[in-house]
Amino acid sequence: MEHPSHDFSVIAFFMWWQGLLGNIIQPCGGLDGHFFNIKSVFTCIHEREVGDNAELMSHVQSIDLRSSQNGRIINMDTFGTIAGFAVLGVGLCLCAIAIIWLCLKLRQHERDIIELLGKVPGQSNNKRYEGSYDDSAIDVNEVDARVRPLSRTSGVSFQDQANKRLSLTIHRERVNVYGKQPQMGLLLMTAQSYYKAQTKTSVDVPVEAIEVTNKATNRKTVMSQLLTDDWREGIPTSLLINGSSASFEDIFSHNKGIFIHRTVGKNGMTLEISGIKLEIPEGALEEDTLVTLGMVWDEKIVPKLTKKQTILSPLVLCQPSGLQFKKPVKLTFPHAARKVKTDWLPKILKRDGNLNESSEWEPVTLSDYEERQIGGHSICLQLYHFTLYTMVGESQPGKIAAKLVHFVAFTNQLQKGMYFKPRIYCLNSYKDEIGEVKELDQHLDHTSKVSDTSELIMHDNERDILVEVIKLCETWTLAGDRTEMLPFENVWHGFHPHCTFVMKPKKSTVVEIICELHAHQAGDDNRYAKLKLAESLPSPSSPLTPTEEDPLEDLTRELIILLDPANSLHSDAGDWRALAEKMDCSMSRLRWLGAQSSPTRLLMEKWTEGKKPLLELMQILLDINRPDAAEEVKKRLPILDSHSSDT
Repeated sequence: MEHPSHDFSVIAFFMWWQGLLGNIIQPCGGLDGHFFNIKSVFTCIHEREVGDNAELMSHVQSIDLRSSQNGRIINMDTFGTIAGFAVLGVGLCLCAIAIIWLCLKLRQHERDIIELLGKVPGQSNNKRYEGSYDDSAIDVNEVDARVRPLSRTSGVSFQDQANKRLSLTIHRERVNVYGKQPQMGLLLMTAQSYYKAQTKTSVDVPVEAIEVTNKATNRKTVMSQLLTDDWREGIPTSLLINGSSASFEDIFSHNKGIFIHRTVGKNGMTLEISGIKLEIPEGALEEDTLVTLGMVWDEKIVPKLTKKQTILSPLVLCQPSGLQFKKPVKLTFPHAARKVKTDWLPKILKRDGNLNESSEWEPVTLSDYEERQIGGHSICLQLYHFTLYTMVGESQPGKIAAKLVHFVAFTNQLQKGMYFKPRIYCLNSYKDEIGEVKELDQHLDHTSKVSDTSELIMHDNERDILVEVIKLCETWTLAGDRTEMLPFENVWHGFHPHCTFVMKPKKSTVVEIICELHAHQAGDDNRYAKLKLAESLPSPSSPLTPTEEDPLEDLTRELIILLDPANSLHSDAGDWRALAEKMDCSMSRLRWLGAQSSPTRLLMEKWTEGKKPLLELMQILLDINRPDAAEEVKKRLPILDSHSSDT
């Protein structure tokens, strides 16, 4: 026989159930007087099992449950009513919660689908990167199905698809640039960022190590070499001078900047670099002074911005800091604001002191200038003294301001059977001619889906920038996502965010790639910027020409391994310092070389620029007791000689 408490629990359940049914059925008039008498039912069910258990039977008999013609529960119905309604209420609440949860999941699913299509109407994409500069197309996963399949280019001339604007050589690594040609400062800034990401290094490459070739004219940009004095002639360089001294001991390299230096006297002079112009009139200076003009892109000295502010101009440097003039000098530099007089609240800032001094940005005052003018595309200041200048801005109350940005694609050299990884940067766009701005405004204000420019008008609406691969030739496939996002705040605050696409060939025999990318703000894909990319494998000029590696770069890397480490064994074997001394470098330049990431590389670049024979280099290496390094030169002499004769 089971324990009595188990039987009593069964009785209690039937009591509760009859109470619930009684309260529900009673208002409806009952069920024609037919209702269960729970006492008799329980007595019948448990009589045989309970037997002589007097205690349990007394519980049954004490319950006065009876049915009437109306089905009314007389005793214990209060307990049954409360319990019944409690269970019913809990059930209804659970059902309501389940329905609400299901509706929310369906709505989120709908939003996800719309976001994948790049058509989020009237609101921003709130998804953000954890890191502003991380690549988001690293995981290689095939994109099998798309709501809008990629267009495939076929039967179109390779030459008609795209023309690369510039070609860069950074430490002998080739990089191609597509899109609107940036001004020199922005180009070098972006090239540094690209090279650091590609090589996974944290050291900024000097601008002198970047060779820029205009593909249209095949002309190379001349940069001042760090081991020569041609910076004195006004050739762009990364060198800066503390104070007004022109001695090399007061010069240091600021790799996140580009500058020109000229000695200016009583007759005055005009200096220009990367869209920045400084006009020093006659009589402004009483004696010869070394004047520096340039731009900086060092994140450590960028002005602190509010959420709504954006940097609208380059960071312009004029040195010597604090230099006073007898007459005002005219400084002109560009800005990216559109409709600056009606939609913007612009603010011109200054930062006193040299770059290596810590000071805060603050608005310019009447004591800093005689006259200032903010035009449709540039700022003009009549200055009394030198310092660091820039312009920030935010939307006027009740207005949605806009600024001009443009997109630049940096691509690696196409290699057989290897992934192709174009990296897309978004930069402020600065115009030189006001007529060009008006023409572009008319073009971009058009609402049709037509765009032949890599420029875009970006509005202060907190909507992210979406970059999408629209066309890809049939011999290639996308690995990773088709659409990448550039967070609004990063673009609006004037940094240089980027995204990367990964493409892989379907066969190892593929020798060219053609693709097209569009960029637009979320919710407004009628206005977009367009980039066309086209790369092909170069044909070897002769069987002796290496296709996988530049032989000179290969030699340079070997010498870096051998000569960059300092000689800690106290032997007579020389390192890069001994090589530099043989190349007639002064002590001040030796100190500067010691602060660089690879002194041997800079020495090798200086050697090759001087077109000196490698046999002479091999002899110097033997003289400094480095036969291992001399052997690396010797075994590469045949292929290097044939390579130089072919070029």
